[in-house]
Amino acid sequence: MVKEGNGTSQTSSKKSVVIVGGSFSGLAALHELESYGQFEVILIDQREYFEYTPGVLRLFCDPRLFEKMARSLKPPTNGRVLHGKVIDIKNNKISYVSAGGESTHTIGFDYVITATGSTYAHPITASLEESTLGDRQKSWINAHKELQSSKRIIVLGGGAVGVELAAEIVDYFPEKRVTIVDANSTLVPLFSKTTQDYAHNWLSQRSVDLCLGRAIKTWDEKSCEFIDGTILHADLVYLCFGGKANSSYMSSDKHDRQKRIVVNEELQVKGTNIFACGDVSSPPTEGRSQAFHAEVQGIVAARNVIRRETTGAKDMLKYPADICGSQLMPLVYVLSLGRYDGVLCFNQLILTGPLSAVFKWILEYTKVLHMEGKMLGKLIWNFGDSAVLFLSRNLIYPPK
Repeated sequence: MVKEGNGTSQTSSKKSVVIVGGSFSGLAALHELESYGQFEVILIDQREYFEYTPGVLRLFCDPRLFEKMARSLKPPTNGRVLHGKVIDIKNNKISYVSAGGESTHTIGFDYVITATGSTYAHPITASLEESTLGDRQKSWINAHKELQSSKRIIVLGGGAVGVELAAEIVDYFPEKRVTIVDANSTLVPLFSKTTQDYAHNWLSQRSVDLCLGRAIKTWDEKSCEFIDGTILHADLVYLCFGGKANSSYMSSDKHDRQKRIVVNEELQVKGTNIFACGDVSSPPTEGRSQAFHAEVQGIVAARNVIRRETTGAKDMLKYPADICGSQLMPLVYVLSLGRYDGVLCFNQLILTGPLSAVFKWILEYTKVLHMEGKMLGKLIWNFGDSAVLFLSRNLIYPPK
């Protein structure tokens, strides 16, 4: 395999697998491929670190926790890490702009697993300029200072992101006036009614204004305007909806209407050696935006790359049936409501209260270890994932 960059070339006898994106699904694929010596594994990410994204909303209120939620990306034992933003994938070559934007590089590949996820408004999602741990930490410190100096806050979006952010703010700063605005008539509409009611009551008891069922026309950093012309003013506005798939490097004919990359049941882009997983992908069977689902997809994509080299394309795994024994993936989430409360859901089993907050802390601590490649994290999560799939298949069934 020949890899090119800045006019130089390098030959390797191993097949190359390029993983684009170093978060949940990308790192799951990397760990799966790391023990398979036949491949050279190359991870490309525009940042030199990963964040535990389900926990970052708390950093608005306590940026000191950043060091517990972020780690440097380490090269795989059978490969390397490249820092930059991928801008094009075609003809078995990937082009990327190096971190800082100084130069463009091109490398060849035998397989690609793209796991670039989706983007929310800054600082929930890091900007291109925040490529180092130091830069990202400064950004969270600045976001915290901005929140501290604000008395009235508008949170646009009543989904999981908006609800968790509003809950963090009133938990840390109960004196602040927080308003959630959403065109939907209920909070967290993709979750169960038990979760919706618990979140609604929790926020109402803490004097959060719930402006639901009203569509907005425009917004800026200090206000939002409703369709009827009413304007709501604040010191600070957070945009917590409209996550966009990071798929601009793929041609538009490979996108669905939400600009996610269309893949088949094997998570493969039709007619290519490209696999896509996580929030950026659009599988035909199941596509919930959840970290657990993203990781399982990363594992499936990696195993299918291995199978193509060992047993042939006819023996590839289908997602999710061949990984969990069902067409329905488990529904697993923890909705945080401040530091000491929340809702834990595993399929049709729902637990509310402080125990869910303890469970989320355990998830966060062990998952960071897992993503970092630590043995303890791997052991815990390999067992945990297997247990979740077993229970979902045999005892606690997913909601239909």
